[in-house]
Amino acid sequence: MAQITFSHTELIKILFSNELLPKEILRPKVEGDEIHFVVKTKLPLLQFVPVSLRYLSYTDNNAIFELTVVNSSLNKMIGRLNLLSKINAPAYVKLDFPKVSVNVNELLKEKNIRGILLKDIIFNDGVFTIVTCSP
Repeated sequence: MAQITFSHTELIKILFSNELLPKEILRPKVEGDEIHFVVKTKLPLLQFVPVSLRYLSYTDNNAIFELTVVNSSLNKMIGRLNLLSKINAPAYVKLDFPKVSVNVNELLKEKNIRGILLKDIIFNDGVFTIVTCSP
């Protein structure tokens, strides 16, 4: 078993430098245990949506997050119209607003990363920790 620990800011840099996030995600900023960013949409009247992402849990190889639109009126509209489903997310990401799940095994497979089996993911006090176990 091993543990790998990053600050949230380091995690964002790693995700962007390895192109693990959709290109529609812009201007990430970490505040506490939330990651704030702007989503670029293909809608003419709503080109940019400010959102925040909060980690909830890791179960069945899926990292589960809660996505919140910063503006409460927009939050209701986006939820009803399912506007964020039009984001060109990778196959390992599922968006069921407000929940976002990332299938970590599929992500690792797509990126040709072998020999790693995740046991847990922990976001706490500005720190991101990955706990691995033997495959």
